[in-house]
Amino acid sequence: MSLIALALASAADAAQAQAPLAPSSSWNVDYAESECRLSRTFGPADDTTTLRIIRGASLKAVEYTLAGKSLKIRDWNYNVLLRLGPDGTSHKLPVLWYRLPTGEGALQIIGENELRPAEIASTRTLSVELDGAEPLQLAVGSLDKPFAALNACYDDLLTSWGIDPTKVRDLKTAARPLNMQSWSIFENIWASDAAKGSKWMTIRLDVNEIGKAQTCKTLASSGSAELDAKICAAAIKKARFVPAASASGEKVGAPFVLRIQMRE
Repeated sequence: MSLIALALASAADAAQAQAPLAPSSSWNVDYAESECRLSRTFGPADDTTTLRIIRGASLKAVEYTLAGKSLKIRDWNYNVLLRLGPDGTSHKLPVLWYRLPTGEGALQIIGENELRPAEIASTRTLSVELDGAEPLQLAVGSLDKPFAALNACYDDLLTSWGIDPTKVRDLKTAARPLNMQSWSIFENIWASDAAKGSKWMTIRLDVNEIGKAQTCKTLASSGSAELDAKICAAAIKKARFVPAASASGEKVGAPFVLRIQMRE
């Protein structure tokens, strides 16, 4: 084979390797108890990759989860580059690797803020770039309608928590917790003290402009009124935050939602 033919073959192989995975399902929005999940699968039936885009307790954050048999756990990767095509907008974000009970590799990417409307409108491909690995590219297509459905779900969820979705959207940054291990919450919430079968409880703290929790409301009970009151009292006494910021950058009061897992 000539050098020219080899070069053409190599270029074709590279292009094929980098081709985005095509969708193998439609988008689906899951109205879960404490979060909203937008999901879709990509790739061939015997080796699919599932993308989930999740909005939940962290009011301004978005979680991107990818799972599939071909995903290899890479403990040395602490950050990934989430690139939105075709214009190449990218976000460097922290990543957490783990393995599902099915044996599939999975990675969880946390973005502190939701995508801007212009990014949603222009995105057609989404790729995750890791050190020492080929980018994982997904042909997500237009995100306008899927994200509209996700945001409608999230607005409903916030409203059910007694939170005004408009006020959340108007925030530049949400309240950020400080030194959560000092709050004396997580070590004091035992499954044995909760209702049988309870594994999680959810509370809403109303944080003022100086970063202190003023009120606490139980959104999903532990099943024990005594335990709920104990957790809320500890949170009001010890929880501290970097206050939320308005669009103009001023420190403002804002809600903070916290899910707490029971200790076995």
